[in-house]
Amino acid sequence: MEFLDLSPYEYRKFPLPMRSVGWLGRRFGVQGGGAQNVTVADMQRFKGASRRLGSVTLGTHECEFCPADLPFEGNGEYRYYCRSGEVYAAPSMILHYVDEHGYCPPREFLESLHKIDQLDWDWRAERLIAILRDDSEDFDFRCEAIIDLVHWKDPRVLRVLTDSVKDEELVDIAGDEIGRSLGILVACGFAGDLRVESLPGIVKLGFEQIVRK
Repeated sequence: MEFLDLSPYEYRKFPLPMRSVGWLGRRFGVQGGGAQNVTVADMQRFKGASRRLGSVTLGTHECEFCPADLPFEGNGEYRYYCRSGEVYAAPSMILHYVDEHGYCPPREFLESLHKIDQLDWDWRAERLIAILRDDSEDFDFRCEAIIDLVHWKDPRVLRVLTDSVKDEELVDIAGDEIGRSLGILVACGFAGDLRVESLPGIVKLGFEQIVRK
């Protein structure tokens, strides 16, 4: 799948508007001004912000710029929540495109990563919390909310994730992601009254992948 940089995200349904970055293919080629325009500081921020994959599927996508007999493969996407209110979505292969094929993400996107860890609570967080709490919502949206809510290091996120452990269907399908999200919050100092020993096994497993004993 291929999209122009900064165009509206259209790859999959998602409950928030997003913009596309790094969805490369043969039609538009390697977009951007070349990797020489990506500074060391840019790359540190960019790779630091590319932490956790969402929208992971059963299949993989092959890089169209690698040799046909040895293509790099990727699955899932990174989502970047910015203080401006923008959300950017990039394929997991974006780091490969930068490192191996000279891709340069848009300057507007790179600049937006300066304060990506300092998000104020906003309508995006409220929307994701509402989705996670509503068992009539699209189930895939609820699973993605589990992953994306931890962009906000906030006790409200800890509470809704803790409540989600009571949903047996969510735990069956996304229990490990619930655990990883809880682990990220606890590692950031938002432990609240979380009792790890009471978590379901699959949730505890995801938690322990983040918070090592």
